[in-house]
Amino acid sequence: MRFLPLAALALLPLPAAAQTSAETDVLPRLIASACFDLVEERNGCETVVLLASETEPDTADLLIFSDRRANAPQEILTVARNIVFNGPMFGQAPSLARAGNGSLRVIEEQTGIGRFPWTNELTIAYRDGAFLLAGQTYSTYDRIMGGSYSCDTNLLTGDWVASAERPDPDESQDVPIFEVSDRGQIAGARIALSEWNQGQSRPQPCDDVFTAWFEAEPQ
Repeated sequence: MRFLPLAALALLPLPAAAQTSAETDVLPRLIASACFDLVEERNGCETVVLLASETEPDTADLLIFSDRRANAPQEILTVARNIVFNGPMFGQAPSLARAGNGSLRVIEEQTGIGRFPWTNELTIAYRDGAFLLAGQTYSTYDRIMGGSYSCDTNLLTGDWVASAERPDPDESQDVPIFEVSDRGQIAGARIALSEWNQGQSRPQPCDDVFTAWFEAEPQ
């Protein structure tokens, strides 16, 4: 009789009975979880969780909890349904990252397939007792023609910076067929995190630069 080593046994799938019914329901939806110090006046760090949506295909929900180790009952501080894209393939899963000034970055992407892979970074900040969408940075590039586009917007102040360029396919030409480096300001806004959802449009100046970049063609 052949016996498997303990290390190999540890890799074998566990029977369903090894999980509770609640774990079986929730754990397959878990995309990412981390602890970030977002609310200065609270003890510990806030637990941020990304879960695959139960209601909208290819999206994810964001939940923020108080620290379970604090001397108080754990609370759900905010829930944002369908906040980011969550695709079924590699290069399509959202992620969490730390940002400056006690903020959080939620990053959605579609970099696995297609001519125009993109990333969209949402900056979330806790201000005056509420979680707000403080910033958005969208970027993409053209795998076939070359060139790239990006636009960064501070949604609280309305300040934006956009850049885009397309090289000339004639390699003997050093001048790009399209090039933009611009900045400006639109009206700032307090956008509650719970009011944001995947698929909302970019700020208008960013969208204008993107459209011009996307439609640029060699002469």
